[in-house]
Amino acid sequence: MKYCTLCKAKYEDTVTFCSIDGEVLEADPASIVDTVLDGQYQMEALLGKGGMGAVYRARHILLGDRVAIKVLPPEVRTNAEWLRRFRREGQAARRFRHPNAVTVYDLRTAADGTIYMVMEYVEGHTLDLAIKTRGRFSAAESLDILTPVMSVLDTAHSMGVVHRDLKPENIMIGKPDETGQPVVKLLDLGIAKMREIAGGDNGGNTALTMAGQVLGTPYYMSPEQWGEIPRDESSEIDGRADIYSLGLVFYEMIAGRRCFAGNTLHELRREHVQTRPRPLVEVIPDVPRGFSDAIERATAKDRGDRQPSAGALASELRAGLSTPSGQAVGAPSPALTETVVGDSRETNADVNAPTILTVDAATPTSPAAGRAASTHDATVYEPAKPQPAVAATIGEPGRPAETVTVPQIPKPAPPSPVAVAPPAASKSKVGLVIGVVVVFVILLVGGVGGFLVWNKMKSNSTSANPANVNTTGVANTPVEVSRYWLSLEPKGKPKTQVAALVPIASGQEFRFYFKFNEDGYVYIVGPGDKNQPTAFLTTKPSPRTGVTSNKVSKDVDFTFPKDDEENVHTLTLDTHPGTDHFTVIFSKAPLSSPAFFSEPVTGEPLTAAQQAELKDFISRYQSKPPVTELDESNARAPFVRLKAVPDQTSNPIVFDIRIQHN
Repeated sequence: MKYCTLCKAKYEDTVTFCSIDGEVLEADPASIVDTVLDGQYQMEALLGKGGMGAVYRARHILLGDRVAIKVLPPEVRTNAEWLRRFRREGQAARRFRHPNAVTVYDLRTAADGTIYMVMEYVEGHTLDLAIKTRGRFSAAESLDILTPVMSVLDTAHSMGVVHRDLKPENIMIGKPDETGQPVVKLLDLGIAKMREIAGGDNGGNTALTMAGQVLGTPYYMSPEQWGEIPRDESSEIDGRADIYSLGLVFYEMIAGRRCFAGNTLHELRREHVQTRPRPLVEVIPDVPRGFSDAIERATAKDRGDRQPSAGALASELRAGLSTPSGQAVGAPSPALTETVVGDSRETNADVNAPTILTVDAATPTSPAAGRAASTHDATVYEPAKPQPAVAATIGEPGRPAETVTVPQIPKPAPPSPVAVAPPAASKSKVGLVIGVVVVFVILLVGGVGGFLVWNKMKSNSTSANPANVNTTGVANTPVEVSRYWLSLEPKGKPKTQVAALVPIASGQEFRFYFKFNEDGYVYIVGPGDKNQPTAFLTTKPSPRTGVTSNKVSKDVDFTFPKDDEENVHTLTLDTHPGTDHFTVIFSKAPLSSPAFFSEPVTGEPLTAAQQAELKDFISRYQSKPPVTELDESNARAPFVRLKAVPDQTSNPIVFDIRIQHN
């Protein structure tokens, strides 16, 4: 079964779009609710859905025990990396015991191929829900809630298990126990790294990552998880990555918002690696200074500056609660400020900008030592005053000269003009005139002969190259054909323009923007249902896109889907990490082949015959693929410039757009 994420209407697996609002349908994880799994578990309710699958509340039919079951998504059951990661998660959690960690009971494969994990059921809600409903916690309240989590991490890290995906969604707040305190449980422990817990087959997998995916949640990932090499130059991820993530969870609980909130993975990575967050004591003045300092240390960019263990973090936070709140009177204001993504202000700072070397003053050993520094940048030339013709050296007696001053011969003052009668022409001057004439004649004859030879060579070259393309390739220099970019449009957030192969969040909504240098027609083929090649734009577009024609006009932005008040639909990336490939074809005239270019867009995958026809078309026109250039001169509006040689522009231009998402 499939369902619409907007109106929640359910459809058969063969349907692609919702008939009510046009939304792309997704597999319905609730379809197995009220069924019996593997002949043993009655599936009662869907509890949640994450990157590793959906979690259900279930009941063992014979024993009556209530459990939580995590089911691996059907589409990844044949993915060896996913299966390996799922198995390691189960092994690590199964062998790790702690009262505040969810217990794993079993890991099984049903007769129909369903892979699932049976876990302890915790009745309650996630910390993420608590933050959304409550807003903010005090420093003392946040410490009470997260102290059990730090206890779990302290034990796990000592045994070689690193969580690597700490976030509010993985912290459960259960019902109060006999002491009246809510039971806090940590979920999904040990999904990535194990040394001694998971057995002997973990060699070479201590930093397990999946193809195309970084393990962790981007809002809470440490700089080393983003690929930054720490000062210790080790790429091994250890428990201090969890301390960083937990520090950001503390920050979110107390501030009531995430510390970093970039719209793209590119922005989030820059924030985690380069931006130091404002200290909590500046954001929330009633936070104790020592508590804020402990959080600031936990979220340090280099792990060597963080607390060495979760136990040490807990001790620092507990001690920090007794320190005064707010900024001390008379203390200097911190120089750190928060970097706000999406602010209207721009800076010229760029980590890739060239280094400009300037000379501020002469060094004591330089020739200019002792001279006054120039007050402006221009080079000033001052004519030297007449000096005696005596060579001088700069240096100490008995040492080699460092600089030699070339003697300048004083120029005598010009004599007063005296009227002199012109002398009569002498024989020597007559001979000079005759010599000049002879040389001129020789040069004239040589020039004419050289021109005739060059003209002959040019004629031969032209006959051998009828296309009149010279050997330097100037005539075939690529010219701009088009520009394109993506507009990311997350719900409730401002749009962001991106270009090139930058990582984007899976499930992200977006639009294509094109600007062509000539009138023509554009066709788009991309990944549809189950990533099968599907026609997105033909001469007969889908009404759901708001586009009525695939015709484009010169120098006019073409948006797909259309961006206007009446059309609220966008394209949505697959929720599973990977790279989506879109093939775009631009032609000055309508294309009749492949035949489906003239057919209505249905959303159905291309048939084998249609795929073969498309492949043949691409092979004919993509022998010399166009050149792409990234233009980031305006950091807020980057785009890709598409170029092709002039003799190709009369044919259809075929190019690919790849979108990487995690």
